[in-house]
Amino acid sequence: MSIIKIVLTEDHKILRSGIKSLLENEDDMEIVAEASNGAELMELFNGPVNANEVLLITDVMMPGLNGIDMIPALRKSYPNLKTVILSMLSNEKYVLKAFKSGADGYMLKNIGSEELLFGIRHIVNHGARYICSELSMELLDRQMSRSYVLTDDLPEVELSRREMEILSLIAEGFTNQEIADRIFTSKRTVEGHRQNLIDKTQSRNSAALIRYAVLRGIVN
Repeated sequence: MSIIKIVLTEDHKILRSGIKSLLENEDDMEIVAEASNGAELMELFNGPVNANEVLLITDVMMPGLNGIDMIPALRKSYPNLKTVILSMLSNEKYVLKAFKSGADGYMLKNIGSEELLFGIRHIVNHGARYICSELSMELLDRQMSRSYVLTDDLPEVELSRREMEILSLIAEGFTNQEIADRIFTSKRTVEGHRQNLIDKTQSRNSAALIRYAVLRGIVN
């Protein structure tokens, strides 16, 4: 089992400690360094931490650091660095700017622990981008309110009854654990179904999966 090495950058000490405790309880995750501001982060990357081997979790606004603005320069210097924005900012402009800058994920600080862990593993183990379910639904609602144009470039796939059920629950914003409780199975099984749905529909992340479901008329 490969270990996901994580650098955690967060200026609120209590929150940073909580995230660290959560991640370090996982057998496949390790916090290799922590920083509370931009200067400390750069000292780590210029010193003991190999940035090409880690996943960076950072907020947007911190002392001496804009988590989004720094991504292009970091990716240029460390092309294999993975970056996740973990923030309270849900405004569309921040989300779009983050991904345009090269972020691999954007999640809100109020998400459940199981989705945070799923998102991290999805990014590292599958080399794909990830956006949390709450943001996915917000962005989808905004696009639909703009009379989003349907396209015919979506793949035709056959979904089982269980996959249809899980996809509908994902579209309603339920977490993996909540879905597992509803259909009386394990969270790991739901995670597997979610990843299979993403792969089968050729979606990049959960947001694209929900978009697929809406455009194909699988969910309303």
